[in-house]
Amino acid sequence: MNQDLEGDPKWWGGRIPDNLLLNEFHPKQLINWKRKRLEPLLSKLLFPVCWSLLLLAIGTLFSLLSYKTNFPQLFGLIILILGPFSLGLSILYISNKHEKSKPIHVLLSLFGRSRILWFTIIMFILITSIIQKPNNVIFWNLAILPSMILWIEWLAFGSYYFSSPSAIWIMKYNSKIDLPMNELKTNGWDWQSDSLKPRNESFAIKTSEGNFLELSSINLGEENILVLSWWQKGGIRSDPFVTKKMKGLAIPGLTNKLGYSTSDFDLKMLDGIAFLDKYCINH
Repeated sequence: MNQDLEGDPKWWGGRIPDNLLLNEFHPKQLINWKRKRLEPLLSKLLFPVCWSLLLLAIGTLFSLLSYKTNFPQLFGLIILILGPFSLGLSILYISNKHEKSKPIHVLLSLFGRSRILWFTIIMFILITSIIQKPNNVIFWNLAILPSMILWIEWLAFGSYYFSSPSAIWIMKYNSKIDLPMNELKTNGWDWQSDSLKPRNESFAIKTSEGNFLELSSINLGEENILVLSWWQKGGIRSDPFVTKKMKGLAIPGLTNKLGYSTSDFDLKMLDGIAFLDKYCINH
């Protein structure tokens, strides 16, 4: 277990950045827990952003100039909407690069806020164009603005949630003893399992403003491990125990304007974790 804690050095081009090491901390409540780094996801978003923007630009050009050419208007519309749609699908795909990901949570978050409105407008225009095939030139330009807005919204979504450092916290434990359900519930945890000896499942969560802290158990060969994960509102795991300056680093001007905000993790969320220390067999 220990050899994989730092992840693959290739993720950072050979070594973990000093800036990350200097801005992370180990809370005293997790004295028996170890940080296991997860692969950074932001760099994987760069290529999808570039080619989705290219599709958006080409589709916009064809939609605006279709009346001067013989280029099929419907085909231009499809290229246009493939811009934001391909970016959204790429975000969903990239989020699955982490084990035990939550793709359904990510998918629902992608359509949160006003994004579902812009998606609905685009789909209405597309369906109308297929069924009625209108001759009005203006109609074929109606999808340009909502497509651009949706692309910007999903760009902000991906850049915000993928830019924070990713990690889970793990502790090898004795799985033969019942876990302290009552103690955890008393400290604000919502018990999720039907068993006091959960196996390979999430067994307790604690929520905060759409984010949630999750306790789960996994079996790796003969080792039984407790896992503590911090899930952001967008359905992407991050390491909560880094300073605020390390969170949401990509395109802060855009993400701030769209209502994304960063804050320090409330250590009171860890209340009750200490009851798990007696199960620790790390040492």
